Amino acid sequence: MVNINWLSNTLLTFQHAMKSMSHRKKNTLTMLLILAFGFYLVFLFQGIKKQLIENIDRYSLKSDLIISKETPPMPLVLFSLFHVGSPPPEMSLSLLSELISHPEIEYAIPYAYGETHRGLTVIGTSTEGIEQLTRLPGGNSKYLERKHQQKISSETLPSTNNSMTAYIGINIAINLGYKVNDQITIADGNEPKAEQEYKDLFTIAGILPRQNTHQDDSIYIPIEGLIKARKKYAEGNTPSWSSPDDISFIDIKLRDRMTLLALEKNLARSATKQGLEITTAMPAKELELLYSYLNRATVSLIFISFVTLGLCLLTLFYALTSNLQERRQEILLYQTLGMSQIHIGIMALLEPMLIISGALFLGFISSEALFEFQTAELSFAEKISHCQHRP
Repeated sequence: MVNINWLSNTLLTFQHAMKSMSHRKKNTLTMLLILAFGFYLVFLFQGIKKQLIENIDRYSLKSDLIISKETPPMPLVLFSLFHVGSPPPEMSLSLLSELISHPEIEYAIPYAYGETHRGLTVIGTSTEGIEQLTRLPGGNSKYLERKHQQKISSETLPSTNNSMTAYIGINIAINLGYKVNDQITIADGNEPKAEQEYKDLFTIAGILPRQNTHQDDSIYIPIEGLIKARKKYAEGNTPSWSSPDDISFIDIKLRDRMTLLALEKNLARSATKQGLEITTAMPAKELELLYSYLNRATVSLIFISFVTLGLCLLTLFYALTSNLQERRQEILLYQTLGMSQIHIGIMALLEPMLIISGALFLGFISSEALFEFQTAELSFAEKISHCQHRP
C-alpha cells in the first residue's frame, strides 16, 4: 500500500519549494540563466567538436590527391575543399592531360576559377565534377534520411552537345529567384565591368542540393562550355587568363589508396620531365594536421566552458547557502509544525535540483536550436527547389 502520509508530505514539500522560488523570482531567474549559459557553452562546444570530426572525415575521403601549380599543400587543400584563401596560380589543362592519364586514377576533376556572375563565384568543371556535387554529405545522417532531397537527373548533366549549361547553388536560387531554364551570363574577373561580360549565355539546367558549404553560393558550368566562351571573348578583348583552358587545380581520386605515395612520386617525376612545377597535396594528411590544431582549440573552449559551468554552480551553492541562513526562522517554524528533518532536507535540496534541471534543459535546447534552424531552412529550400523542377 502507498503511504498516504509520506506522499502528502512530499507533495507539500514540493509546493513549499516552488513557493519559495516564486518569492525570489529575480534571484531564481538570474541563477537559472547563468547556469543555462554554462550548460549551453558545454553542449555547443561539444557539438562543434563533433561536427569538426565529421567534416574532417568526410572531406578526407572526398579526394586522394590535389594537383596545382606552385602552391603550398595546406593552402591548396584549404582552398580546394573549403574555399579559404586565394585560388592557386593558373595552369593549362592540356599540359596535364598526359600527366593524369594513369591507370590507377579513377577520375581526375579539373576546377577553373576566374569568372563571376553578379559577384558570385563561377567554377568550370567536368561532367564528373558536377555529378560529385549532386551527392549528399555523408557525415550527417539527418540529411541522408530526407526522401525529397533534390537530385539532378542524368538527362540534365552536361554533354558534349550541350556544354552551355549552368548548375547553381540553392542559396542563389532562393536569393536571386533563378529557376531551371533561366539564362545567365558570366564575366571575366572578380569585379568585372560591362565590357568584360562574355557573349555566350548559359542555361540553368539544375539547382544543386544543399550541402551547407561554398557549393550553395557558387555556380558550376561544364569546362567545355567555359573554354568555348573564353575563346569567343578573347577574340576582341584582353582576358585575365593566359589560355582558354587554364584551370586552378585538379582533384584526383584513386582506385586504390595503397598506391597513393607511389603515384605522387610518379606525378612529380613526370611533371619535372615536362618542365612543369606542380604541387601534389594529400588532403587526408593535411586535414589530419589541421584537425590537430583545431582540436586543441576546441578542447580549450570546452575546458573554458566547464570552468564557466563550475563557477556558475559555485555561485548557485553560495546563493542557496545564504538563502538557508536567511530562512532559519522559516525552518524552525516547519519543525514546530511537525515536519521531519528528512522533508526539510528534501525541500532544501529540491530547489537547487529544480534550478539545475531547468538550466540543463534550457542549455541543451539552446545549443540544438542552431542545428534545428538549419534543418528547417534546409527543408524550406528543398521544397522551393522541388517546385522549381516540376515540369
